[in-house]
Amino acid sequence: MRFLHVTAFLLDGHCLGKHNTALIICAFLTCLGMTFLILACAVPTPKIFYPFFVLLFYALSVLPVFIAKRTTPVNETNPKTEFALFLTAGMVLSAFALPIVLAHSAVITWTACTLTLISNVINYATIFGYAMHDEEQYGSMF
Repeated sequence: MRFLHVTAFLLDGHCLGKHNTALIICAFLTCLGMTFLILACAVPTPKIFYPFFVLLFYALSVLPVFIAKRTTPVNETNPKTEFALFLTAGMVLSAFALPIVLAHSAVITWTACTLTLISNVINYATIFGYAMHDEEQYGSMF
């Protein structure tokens, strides 16, 4: 019971702060998403690590927006920013399409595909939620 009181005190923002609380929630959700991804590799058929390829999309999907936000003025949209958002959307779509294609071609099972898609939803929702945490046009993470 004491643990719940301390956790509620920490997450309420009295001890930590709103930014640190959001960071803790993002870390928890990322761990949850990665757990589903590990389960996708281990549970249906052991030693099939193809679902881990979506990690490349997790890492690469933020790079175009990161580069575009560093090279453009604040709150200005231009073709470079729009193209970066287009590339990011393509990578997110590819992360969802890859497990479906692998399951359709019988490389992984449909259970592994489902677990990978759950992981994608959790991890991309976490990335999007953290990026849109502040009130800037495309988020303040970048």
